[in-house]
Amino acid sequence: MKSLTRFSGPILAELLLSFAVSMLLFSLLGRIADAASGAVGVVNNLFWLFQTMFLGLSQAGGILIARVTGNGDEESAARLRGALLGLFLVVAAVMLTVFSSGRQFFIAEVLGLKGDTAVYAGDYCRIAQWSLACTAIGQYFTSVFRSAGNSLLPLLVALCNHSVCFLCLWLLPGDLSGFQLSGIERVAVSQLSGNLTAIIIASASFMLWLRLPVRFPGRRDGLLAEVRPIIGLAAMVVLEPFAYALSQLFIGRMFAGLGAIALAARAYAGTLSAVPSLPGIALGWGAQVQVSFLIGAGKFEEARKMVLRSSLITFLVGPAAAALVYALSPRLLCLFTADQQVVATARAMLAVYILLEAGRGLNTTLAPSLKARGEARFVARTAFIVMLFVCVPLAWLLAFKVGLGAVGLAAALAFDELLRGLINLWRWARGGAKKLPA
Repeated sequence: MKSLTRFSGPILAELLLSFAVSMLLFSLLGRIADAASGAVGVVNNLFWLFQTMFLGLSQAGGILIARVTGNGDEESAARLRGALLGLFLVVAAVMLTVFSSGRQFFIAEVLGLKGDTAVYAGDYCRIAQWSLACTAIGQYFTSVFRSAGNSLLPLLVALCNHSVCFLCLWLLPGDLSGFQLSGIERVAVSQLSGNLTAIIIASASFMLWLRLPVRFPGRRDGLLAEVRPIIGLAAMVVLEPFAYALSQLFIGRMFAGLGAIALAARAYAGTLSAVPSLPGIALGWGAQVQVSFLIGAGKFEEARKMVLRSSLITFLVGPAAAALVYALSPRLLCLFTADQQVVATARAMLAVYILLEAGRGLNTTLAPSLKARGEARFVARTAFIVMLFVCVPLAWLLAFKVGLGAVGLAAALAFDELLRGLINLWRWARGGAKKLPA
């Protein structure tokens, strides 16, 4: 457990840093207009849908590389790093092309945004789509660094990323090389500058410091033989975050149907509610790598007990932290908006999120560990069914038929996290020390 917390500590610091940047960004967006905050919040749901592919490749590659590294097979690790990099570059190029050509369709038809909110979304997406591509490449380096047992380097890269973003937000003029930038465009350019800096630093660290061997598969090595296990595992790994992103997209459209106040309240409540989940996410990502190493070394029972202990911690800490955020919310929400209707709606959602954190604490720890143990298919199937066929219909029912509005949507999200958390806990405890197939 001590090694897990030591490994997860830098991951938690990285997540806290990202949260601080989100707080600043939404504070700046709130000064522009609550509609701008709502637009960026919904657009980020769309971006997350695209990013799930990279997250799937990142987690699948990290799991496989950590396994062969734990088994002492450095040659296989080098080939997997090369295959993973090739996959990232191809998928990034395809995804950027799709989003660039269909940007207006996504904003108007998929997200259902209209009026000022749609205008803000268009201004933001025009620049932020390049940040999406940079973030994808960054996922490759994060996967390789952590699979090599280094969770500190991604933190240092993230620190440089956010520092540049802060500086640009502070120093970037409204007139950039003759181009007039709106407030929301300044935010997008600042994020892009930070992401580009992160890619440069990560690349230099990879080539000049770690010097991890990378071998690109060729005909002799069998390209398909190297790529197939990554794609196969990624297909299962990605289904859970993809189902989550898709359900959030549907629910985001429901928020859009409730109006600008609900959209802004969701953006602000979502930003604040990220804090309680950060310890669980850090432990989950750390456990995924640690479990992969332990499985590679044949220490199955040690892996099972380690994850159960960390799950108990996140189950207790998450709701307690969410209750603290709710208690402080009158002061915290004033950082974003002066609209009392938005504040009241956001506070009601934060109250419901106390229950949500109990389930999310279990999910963020158990789901990555189950994937590392070879049960990505079970996690994916559970997430897909519960999120899309239970959570989304329940959200529509509570929000529009029962008349609970934004609070009803929050309640559906809480039920989803609790149900999946209990199912994943049952599965992990039931697995015992038996090694399951990948």
